[in-house]
Amino acid sequence: MVETNTQHQPNKDDTVVFLTRHGARIDSDDHRWLAKCSHNRANDPHLSPAGEIGAVELAQKMKELQTTEDGWKMLHIVSSPYIRCIETAHAVAQALNASIKVEPGIAEVNSSRHPNFLDAVELKQKFPSIDTSYIPALNREELSVEYSDGACAQRSANAARIVTERLEVEGRPILFVGHGASCLGIAGEFGQGGYVGYTSFSKFVREGDNWKCVTFGDVSHLSDRQTSLDSAW
Repeated sequence: MVETNTQHQPNKDDTVVFLTRHGARIDSDDHRWLAKCSHNRANDPHLSPAGEIGAVELAQKMKELQTTEDGWKMLHIVSSPYIRCIETAHAVAQALNASIKVEPGIAEVNSSRHPNFLDAVELKQKFPSIDTSYIPALNREELSVEYSDGACAQRSANAARIVTERLEVEGRPILFVGHGASCLGIAGEFGQGGYVGYTSFSKFVREGDNWKCVTFGDVSHLSDRQTSLDSAW
């Protein structure tokens, strides 16, 4: 965990961005998970039981911030469309009574010409907090085939910049929920290099034309901190 300027208290004119990675994946624990599912999206595993716990603990962390930090009561939640991210975002959305904006621009490394994730309308059938009126920075059809974390990171950084420019005028903090490579890019867009672990917590604050990293990769809210730290690559 890296922390810088932890005493900084943003005023109401500051834009605040939070960043987290999805919780632990079921395919790490159960190699037969897909045979037990009602779909055939092999690259779209849901959270493991441990991942679900991490998502709830992240939600509790965000709820505490909502009640203790001055200047915000509502939160924009922007999530990758993959189920593991949506489930993580959903835990936070339930705790904060917020909606989820589905953003393909911060999805996992795209290795297919036809990325196999659900769209917002399909996701809303299971997750009522999905905001189907949200217009993403990048649509599924605009995603190019990628061969590296770096390509995904660059695409995700660009998407995060567009999303932030659109949403910050409303004065609410923004929580991005992504993957290893997409979080790498999002963090880079806000001035911090490096990967983050499962359901970790990072915070960035705009100061004029620049961004300041307040906390990066914090796992103090998690009961299983080591798994999150080990996943940060």
